[in-house]
Amino acid sequence: MKPFSLIIFSFAACCLPLTMFAQKGYTITGKVGQLKVPAKAMLLTVQNGAFRNQDSVTVKNGTFQFKGKVDEPKQAIVSIVREGAKGPEASEDYVSFFLENSKITLKGTDSIKNATVEGSVAEKENSELEASIRPFTRLIIRLNDAFRGKPKDDAWKKASDSVTNAIAQIKLLNTRFAESHANSFMGLYVYHYNVLGSKFNPAEVEPIFQKFSPELQSSPLGKRTSEKLTASKKGQAGVKVTDFTQNDLNGTPFTLSSLRGKYVLVDFWASWCGPCRAESPNLVKAYDALKNRNFEVVGVSLDENKGAWAAAVKKDSLPWIQVCDMKGWKNEVAVLYGVNSVPQNFLIDPNGVIIARDLRGEGLTEKLSALIK
Repeated sequence: MKPFSLIIFSFAACCLPLTMFAQKGYTITGKVGQLKVPAKAMLLTVQNGAFRNQDSVTVKNGTFQFKGKVDEPKQAIVSIVREGAKGPEASEDYVSFFLENSKITLKGTDSIKNATVEGSVAEKENSELEASIRPFTRLIIRLNDAFRGKPKDDAWKKASDSVTNAIAQIKLLNTRFAESHANSFMGLYVYHYNVLGSKFNPAEVEPIFQKFSPELQSSPLGKRTSEKLTASKKGQAGVKVTDFTQNDLNGTPFTLSSLRGKYVLVDFWASWCGPCRAESPNLVKAYDALKNRNFEVVGVSLDENKGAWAAAVKKDSLPWIQVCDMKGWKNEVAVLYGVNSVPQNFLIDPNGVIIARDLRGEGLTEKLSALIK
């Protein structure tokens, strides 16, 4: 999907209340000109994190129309599939946009991929967001391409610092946008997916959520955002750890509180996660050095395939407790602690209190030794 960006000024349209999206349905009218062969228009919307077919109609005299209703704006794709098209050709002609309950027009010529989108407030705001953030994303891509595989000399370090600064600027813009669009669905959308992102400090960002209108806070996305904030607090330093039970590789239930009285590093990972596997040698080294100092590790895998999970444990020689429920990103322990990226970990003291998180790197043994008394 297209990256989300941000403007730091607002439009009058952004202040339209969310109720406008729920009062009526949507009508999507597409115009693509006269096509050379018969074709169908396919409408796909995001459902449970993936694009799925929502509707399809025949293109007649270069036009088509969809009608329906959504409970809140969502990402959508309209694709033109020509008769006889196969392979990549069958899915090359498409346009993506935010679908909401309004009259939306897609105007193209002999295709839909370069069509203009009109009538969606959410899409208009998103387009402005993209335009604002685009210079930073282009800089990041250009520097990554230019220095990929190059030696880590002064030029490489300078480029790395530039990328880090660009990422920081994108984060700042996202935050400012969310703060200045407290009555906008896109403001909440950017907050949920970009400001919260994969890792965040709830103490720093929760005040922004409280500024959104009650209507937005009680919307489906608002409720998911509130749940995300609540879950994230369970994995913060200083918080009493929430207990859990999950099966190990032998199918035997393991309960975290059974290790009470020890320092425990709960490590979220997956067999398919490259950075997780790259971190394994550091964790093995730390475990070997500290296992006799009242220290234990519990690996929580976000795998869906038991064979792949078991093979990775064996190949990486991971000797500690391993648990998984084969639900991937919906792993119940990961959901419980608001974990939506890996690798992540948190260290629990003998009293069951989280005292640190995201400890890794070549100095992992030293970091853990400093915390374990």
